[in-house]
Amino acid sequence: RAVKWVHDVIPDAPYAITEDFMNKLFNEYNIDYIIHDDDPCLLPDGTDAYALAKKAGRYKQIKRTEGVSTTDIVGRMLLCVRERSASDSHNHSSLQRQFSHGHGQ
Repeated sequence: RAVKWVHDVIPDAPYAITEDFMNKLFNEYNIDYIIHDDDPCLLPDGTDAYALAKKAGRYKQIKRTEGVSTTDIVGRMLLCVRERSASDSHNHSSLQRQFSHGHGQ
């Protein structure tokens, strides 16, 4: 919700997109396309997570921005929470240290 390009957040969205959920996205939330970067997104059984959207012509692929990864960002946030809960006596914010470590300013 804090990202300026986000209009709405869909709570409890499943990782595996079913046909019913995909139709809900298009009909109730008025989403035009499902968009993902060019990294493969596979389900545990090895199938393409976006196969239904692709088949429906409602999928757009964008080029991945090197060095920008939501997976890495979430991982660092979780490490901060774990570190903070282990020891709350730091002089500097553990969140600030984790995000600035090795990433410049």
